[in-house]
Amino acid sequence: MANHRKDITGEKFGMLTAISPAYRDEKGRWVWLFQCKCGNTVERKLGTMSKAQKDGVNSHCGCSPALKTHGLSKSFQKLYWVWKAMRQRCNNPSCKDFPHYGGRGIAVCEDWGKFENFHQWAISSGYREGLTIERKNVNDNYCPENCTWIGNEYQSRNRPDTVSFMYDGEMRDIRELSEISGIDYYTLKGRLTQYGWSLERAMNEPAFIGKNQTYRGK
Repeated sequence: MANHRKDITGEKFGMLTAISPAYRDEKGRWVWLFQCKCGNTVERKLGTMSKAQKDGVNSHCGCSPALKTHGLSKSFQKLYWVWKAMRQRCNNPSCKDFPHYGGRGIAVCEDWGKFENFHQWAISSGYREGLTIERKNVNDNYCPENCTWIGNEYQSRNRPDTVSFMYDGEMRDIRELSEISGIDYYTLKGRLTQYGWSLERAMNEPAFIGKNQTYRGK
């Protein structure tokens, strides 16, 4: 067995310490037995634990006080993927959405480099399963001061009558196009639906409010 696996006995992954290999799963990947600081034991895949450690996740058996207090044990993984996707589109040039985020200079704040910090902010700012993270200023970074959680009242993009446009090979609604272009949502909506601008002009001509002149693209 030792010739076919990495020995991580005694290694720490957040609150978990590797005790011994338990078994191989159906794809031949090793599942290890870990002991949590709280005393509980849990089985986890080695690959999953290594990835979590690389991403700065403070792994545990599910005993985290924050998770228990706020009842998020079941939705912990979903919140993790919100955090993961956010970092991917800002940091990974191979991500299809990178040009619209990281490529435009949008970044994730240093404090949110660790999932544990993002999790704490999410709970304190009203996160619940089904909400989506959104930046208040589409030209600014992902950080506590610029982010909020949106619910059904902002999810009209999922309705059949949502106005969508073909952009970069995909159908995107006006809110998504606002994110991509950095143009205010209502300005962009007026340009496209009220004033009949072409998509290219609407997304590329800047909107400004000067000292003696107000211009929003009419």
